[in-house]
Parts: sequence; structure tokens; C-alpha cells
Amino acid sequence: MMKNLLRLTIISFCFYQFPLIASSSPGYDLYTVRPEQVSIHIAIAGTVSARKAVQHAAQIPGRIAYIAGNEGDRFQQGAVLVQIDDSALRAKLDAAVASRDAALAAIRNANMQLTRELQSPQSRASGAAPGGMGMPAMMDQMFTGPMQDSMGFRDRGAERGSDLVQRETQVSQATAQQRQAEAQIKEIQASLRDARSIAPFSGVVERVHVEVGDTVQPGQALLNYSETSGYRVEADIPARLRHSLRLGDVLAVNLDGMGPAIMATISRIWPVADPRQHTVRVEMDLPAGTLATVGQYAEVSVPDMTNQQAPKLLLPRTAVLYKGGLPLVYMVGPDGRTRLRVVRLGEDLGGSQFVLLSGLREGDLIVNNPPPGLRAGTQVATPSAETAPGAQP
Repeated sequence: MMKNLLRLTIISFCFYQFPLIASSSPGYDLYTVRPEQVSIHIAIAGTVSARKAVQHAAQIPGRIAYIAGNEGDRFQQGAVLVQIDDSALRAKLDAAVASRDAALAAIRNANMQLTRELQSPQSRASGAAPGGMGMPAMMDQMFTGPMQDSMGFRDRGAERGSDLVQRETQVSQATAQQRQAEAQIKEIQASLRDARSIAPFSGVVERVHVEVGDTVQPGQALLNYSETSGYRVEADIPARLRHSLRLGDVLAVNLDGMGPAIMATISRIWPVADPRQHTVRVEMDLPAGTLATVGQYAEVSVPDMTNQQAPKLLLPRTAVLYKGGLPLVYMVGPDGRTRLRVVRLGEDLGGSQFVLLSGLREGDLIVNNPPPGLRAGTQVATPSAETAPGAQP
């Protein structure tokens, strides 16, 4: 019996002297708590906006005849959102089309008169005496006309040139009238297009500024329209932090300061700063499917690389559990079994890590991503096979 008791004592002593190795049993991910360099993050207020947003304004004066819907209604690209009464414009269009048709008829007549002048000049025609075979006209052409030309009383060449210029002028004037009518038609058609506000993309009506029957003037706001397939956050950051940001960087964003942080990607950095506020506008795209509202308050965590701090212990968010409102982790003890440990958390670093204030020490092992059903006392690691110094085999 004494031999068995002595053997049990030696086995127990050797077991508690074995250090724990870093390997884990299959299905468990162990994380070693270690200090890391942490940059200071500054919370900047921002606003949620749509990636695409337009404000439709009146382009022509008139009376509102049609509004497609109210705030919150969705429409497809190409839908008519607002219609201004265009009855007067359509009457002007009919008049312009009639003027064009009249000008085309005048062009045909002028061209025909020009062709007639080229083939049968009126300068050669003389008044014919009534009756007979037209002998007086023939005598004028054969004797009287040439005699008048030779004596300087008449210049048939000048008369023919004048008649040709007159006919060509008639053609030019009719063509100009036709072009003027075409220009009026295009102008009226453009006004007819401006009488309708078309949805440039599929989206939702944010706000309607007018009612059916209102009289509007050019430049007056009609409605706000935005795309709902994606949102972004706009924030004005201090100019000194501009050089630490790049397009494509990911920043943590808290909507209304509640819930876990959302990782947003920087999509645009304005090239100039506000000379009065000394800030730079930064736009960040929220992930697809984010539940947000245009105008919602957002808080952006921006790193301040100009200030350095001493290394701090970090804890992954995936290792933290909450029970009764307390943050807990599964710490791995010297025997390789789990123990629940209450920790005190500090700053949230980008939504993936916490600064550890207390509860663990450097080098402690914890279970990262603990699987469902994990209990305290579960064997997750094995002791080292090496014997502690001074121990007897």
C-alpha cells in the first residue's frame, strides 16, 4: 500500500509540473494573448447617404399635372415621376409643323419658277397683240428688241440676270423658312422632354416638394430621388488625418452608435480641404445588404497615426462570449482544460479586436471561436511530454 501511495504521489507531482504545449485538440482554435502596437482611433461623426441621389427640378414654367407617387415609393429606370402640363407646348408644336409644311411647299414652287426661268426666260417675252398669229410679238423679238438693245434703251442680259437672282432668292428664302421651322420644332420638342422628370435609375422617392396643380418656375425643386441598392457614409475628417488614409482602406463604422461595427471601404477622398473647417470629405461604401436609412447618423473610427502608444494586449472579438451582460472567455488552464474567465474590455479596434484591460495576462491561452456546447472543464490541449527540471522519472 505504501508503494502504491508513493507511486500516485510521484505521478501527481510530474503531471502538475508539465507545461502546456500550444497545440490543440481537433476542432479547437487556441489563441495566445500577446501585446501589439495599437494606433489611436478618433471617432468622427458622419451621415448615411445613397450612392446615387438626384434632385429633380423644373426646367420650364408650368402647372404640375401628374406626380407618380409619394415618399417611399419605388420606381424602375425610365419611369415618369413628374409631368408638367404641356398642352400649350403641343399647340406651338402643331403651329411649327404647319410652318414647316408651308415652307416645303414654298421651296417646291420657288424651284419650279427657277427652272422655268432657266428654260424660258421672261426677259425675251413681249406683249403679244390680240388675234392673228402673234405677228406683233414676233416683230418685237426680231426687230424692235434688237433695235432697243443697240440704241441703249434696253439691256436684255441685265434683265435675265435680275430674273435669275429673283428666282434664286425665292428658293433661298423658302429654304430659310423651312430651317427656321425645323429649329422651332426641335426647341419645342426639347421643352416637351423637359416637361417630364424621368427616373434615371431604379430607386425610391425620398421627398416630394410639390403637389398636383402647383405652378412652378425653372429651377424649383420637384422631388428627391435616390438609389437603394447601396449606401455610403460621408464624414469630414481633420486634414491632418488625410495622409493616413488611402482608397480601398477599411474603416469601422457604427450606425447610430449602436450594435457591432460595420466595415466600410473608402471609395472617395476629396482632393481639397474646407478652408473654413480645415476638414476633408471622405466617402465610404457600406457592404451590400446593410440595413440603413438615408440621413442616419454614423460614427467612423479613423486611425490617428500621428500619435503612438505603448503595445497593448489584444483580444479577438470572436473569442468573447456574453452571459448576463458580462464578457467571458474560455481560458485554457495548465491541465489543458477550459475555465471561464471574466475579462474587462477596452477600445473596439475596427470591429475585430478589443483592447484587453484586465482578466488575462500575456502568454495566456484562450479558445478562439468556441464551438457551441463547449463547457468549462473540457479538455482542449495536452501537457508537454517533457519532464520538468528536477523531476524524477
